[in-house]
Amino acid sequence: MHTPDDWDWDRIATSIDRVGEFYRDFMAGLDARPVAPIVDREALRARFRGTIQDVGIGIDAMLTEIERDVLPSAMATPHPCYAGLVNSSPLPAATLSDLVVSMLNNNGGAFHQSPPATTAEEEVVRAFAEVLAYPSATGLLLPGGTFANLHGLILARTRHFPDWRQRGPIGIDRPRVYTSTAAHFSVARTAHVLGIGEHNVVAIPTLGRGVIDTSTLADHIAADRAKGAIPFAVVATIGTTGTGAIDNLQAVAAVCRDEELWLHVDACYGGAAALLQERRDDFTDLASADSVAVDPHKWFFLPLAAGLVLTRHPKIENEAFGIDVAYIPTGTEPEAFFRSLPTSRRSSGLTVWAALRAHGWNPIRDAVRRNIDQMRQLEELLAKAGFRVLPDGALSIACARFEPDGMSPTDADALQREIAQRVIDSGAAWFSTTSHDGLVWLRFNVVNLHTQAEHIERIAAATIAAAKI
Repeated sequence: MHTPDDWDWDRIATSIDRVGEFYRDFMAGLDARPVAPIVDREALRARFRGTIQDVGIGIDAMLTEIERDVLPSAMATPHPCYAGLVNSSPLPAATLSDLVVSMLNNNGGAFHQSPPATTAEEEVVRAFAEVLAYPSATGLLLPGGTFANLHGLILARTRHFPDWRQRGPIGIDRPRVYTSTAAHFSVARTAHVLGIGEHNVVAIPTLGRGVIDTSTLADHIAADRAKGAIPFAVVATIGTTGTGAIDNLQAVAAVCRDEELWLHVDACYGGAAALLQERRDDFTDLASADSVAVDPHKWFFLPLAAGLVLTRHPKIENEAFGIDVAYIPTGTEPEAFFRSLPTSRRSSGLTVWAALRAHGWNPIRDAVRRNIDQMRQLEELLAKAGFRVLPDGALSIACARFEPDGMSPTDADALQREIAQRVIDSGAAWFSTTSHDGLVWLRFNVVNLHTQAEHIERIAAATIAAAKI
């Protein structure tokens, strides 16, 4: 097959049916397979080396190789005992609609290139703004939370330093962004991309599980102003990646109002908790934020990558990204490529819309509530086995630490890493470690539609066994 005229579309449709069988068998067999297969990297590399040539092997043979070389070696992220990074198990309709998005291959950068997908994305923005009680928002999907956080801080920079786009940082000394020591590393990374330098990101100490200390925040801002620095933004977090801490938005927003600073809220992980009435207090004053980032591909169970940014300042978006390009047609409404960094965009809005249209919010809401309860269940099981549990868990992250009598903190830190690796090597579960308050903790994070109480018991049993070897 060398040209499209040679392609047999009926046969290709049959191949798609085969991929559907892969999907069925993979999902049905999740519980029986290891979460993280033991893979010899060099052996796998040897399998792939030299496989791309002038002459292809055809779709059927390629799918056979995927069945042989890819599926058995892949991380089983949707596995009910995957309790690792904030990677979710996608809703079935999202997986299916992603094929349609690839088939259409519409560029989501402008309406005239992707009419249905752009319109679907508008509904996605409206629906998420409603869930988050963030009214009158504009927004768009970007490839992940790092890009959403970057977008928010570009808007902050544009508002406070309107000449930066044309002149750069000329005459601007020490533009400061404030966040907590528990914030995601993407905040510092975006500062590098923004051109303000990572040293101008001020990491404010935290309290308890990792909540930003707003009194210290206010003191740092005042001290920096006195030294001639220029504060312009604060990044608060709903659901820190390490421990699931939730900043006090009401208190942070008050500081931002007093100091006239841009408030960006990183709700990439914890934003899904807004679906729960019992967690609504965590979102008090979110409506006063200038921009908000949330990742549908995390706890909303959508495929990678779909990060959503919302703002109540569309005019600043245009000031930050608007451009006059003669060779791209424009309509009467601002196109996505006028309002964000990418020109070409995957039409992920259609995937998100299709999944939510098919399944609705309720299965997501139920899973979010269930995942939170499951982490509290895990904490109880580990505490009964003698683990020290980090208190005040509110989201679907549990942190625990096994500390044998007489063991030094340094040796106990090493033990936590050994415990996690032993469990991973067994294939029974997958979780990581994190650093908090100067110590290493076992970190369990479930964002999974398929996890049940029996799986939490299995994770606990594997962890306890690994600790007591």
